[in-house]
Amino acid sequence: MLSSDCLREMVCEQCPATGWGKKARCQVHDQHVGMIESCPEWDKFIQDQQGKTMQEPGRKAPSSEWQPALEIIQQTEDDIRDYPYMQIEVIRIQRYLRDAGEGMVAQYGLEAAMPKGKGLNGDKTHAEVVRRERKWNRLQNLQKKIERINRAVDLIVDEQERLIVEALLDGDKNTVIAKVLGVSRQRYYEIKRSAVLKMAIAMRDE
Repeated sequence: MLSSDCLREMVCEQCPATGWGKKARCQVHDQHVGMIESCPEWDKFIQDQQGKTMQEPGRKAPSSEWQPALEIIQQTEDDIRDYPYMQIEVIRIQRYLRDAGEGMVAQYGLEAAMPKGKGLNGDKTHAEVVRRERKWNRLQNLQKKIERINRAVDLIVDEQERLIVEALLDGDKNTVIAKVLGVSRQRYYEIKRSAVLKMAIAMRDE
């Protein structure tokens, strides 16, 4: 499934409603292109691409040929988008574990609040112990994902690509980043696509 950013780049850039990419505002939707989440032209484009592929003899459909790679790239985009939320969630879970551990985190470190199993925490029910263990596992997964993202960012040497990724990780919008860079919408998405691809490769190689 193509992301909204990809569809904006491939469809909106060629659409007369944006002056064939010369304007950032769509005359049909009467809003900035970056704010559009769905469009009949996008659906038509996807159907046309699928139809062309099926008409080519001996060629496999993208769903079987390209799906794994597309899923990895899409997952990387999702991880970049969710990065600010991940950091907030880490803090929230740490706070929960600290409170559930009756202040043991503050005194002895987060590990002291890890679930010890039924029977070892006399004042906690088994359900609470299981819940704490689930929270702990989620915390570990989030922290590992954040670390993978940070390491992948460090491998990007191109200044514009680095700026885009770091701005996205800060939660900035595409339109704001493009304006800071001083590049066209089309050029921005080209740079972003290259950066996301490098991130996907780096995170997959770990």
